[in-house]
Amino acid sequence: MTIVIKSEAGTCPNDLVAVVLSDKIRKKFAPVRVGVDLLFALSGFLLGGTVGIGTLICAFVVGPVAGYFLPLNERLIKNMIKRL
Repeated sequence: MTIVIKSEAGTCPNDLVAVVLSDKIRKKFAPVRVGVDLLFALSGFLLGGTVGIGTLICAFVVGPVAGYFLPLNERLIKNMIKRL
């Protein structure tokens, strides 16, 4: 996910919401992603879906893990582009 985001090859809609929000409000990606994931889970629940422990674990884990890898993959992508 982070490689795709940093390569600007296209980002899926649920990832894009967090990317755009974090850029617009000038906050780190990780907490914004957690908030967006929790908002999506709440929306799904209110629409009649099931929210289980796995949903909550993913909501709290994906953002921080992606936040850690975004800068690493940004450097990776820049190095790959330089070599081309």
